[in-house]
Amino acid sequence: MKKLRGVLIFFLISGVFLFPVKKSTKLILSELSQMKSTLKVLESIVGDMGSELKELNKKMMLIENKVSAITKNLANEGQNNETILLSLQFIKEEFNEVRNGIGKINDKLTSIPLVAATKSGNTDGGVADRKSVIQSPDSVYFTAYSDYNKKNYDLAIVGFTQFVNQFPSNVLADNSLYWIGECYYAQKKYSKAIEVFSDIIAKYKKGDKVPDALLKKGYALIEMDRVESGISVLKILISDFPLSEEAYLAQQKIKELSD
Repeated sequence: MKKLRGVLIFFLISGVFLFPVKKSTKLILSELSQMKSTLKVLESIVGDMGSELKELNKKMMLIENKVSAITKNLANEGQNNETILLSLQFIKEEFNEVRNGIGKINDKLTSIPLVAATKSGNTDGGVADRKSVIQSPDSVYFTAYSDYNKKNYDLAIVGFTQFVNQFPSNVLADNSLYWIGECYYAQKKYSKAIEVFSDIIAKYKKGDKVPDALLKKGYALIEMDRVESGISVLKILISDFPLSEEAYLAQQKIKELSD
């Protein structure tokens, strides 16, 4: 009996210790599964960032080359002023694209702790986090800008209008409005272009697109044979932004009309 009681006591004690051990083992295995899932997501993010960084470096080199080319062209008096202006606008947008690309990478880095906090085995959670980072106002903007570059002006107008409506307080809202004006200008819909450029001047008085809007508003008025009105707008540009590239182009335009 004593032996039997001793065996029973042994198993009872063993059971008491085995239960928490099994529970701890399950928790450890669960944590390991979670860490494996997290590592997979992190490896994917780091891999993406490596290729994205290389692409951004290439874009920065191209921008540098374009700026050097424009600097040389400025010395060439035969170079068309509007061509120079548009080239500068494209470079500004490409610069913004690089800057936003760097911002996206930074967002991915800061989102890593959130990925690590996802529950084990739920790989969809990590993917969803990544998608939420990638899907941003910038993607809407640069899709529309790509359409503009391809001369798909109607599509670009739709895209930029969508951006302005959905993200009115975004730093690129005035840019979007400006490119809507450029689309109309390219289509020779000068009245609509003037409306948009006037809207920018009124809504974004301290924005960096005001000089561009004044210049193209002046150009549009001149294209509509409203030369005096156009020159008046260009003179406002020269007065308010005397050191800007746009003021230089406005002076050249007025000189051209006077000759």
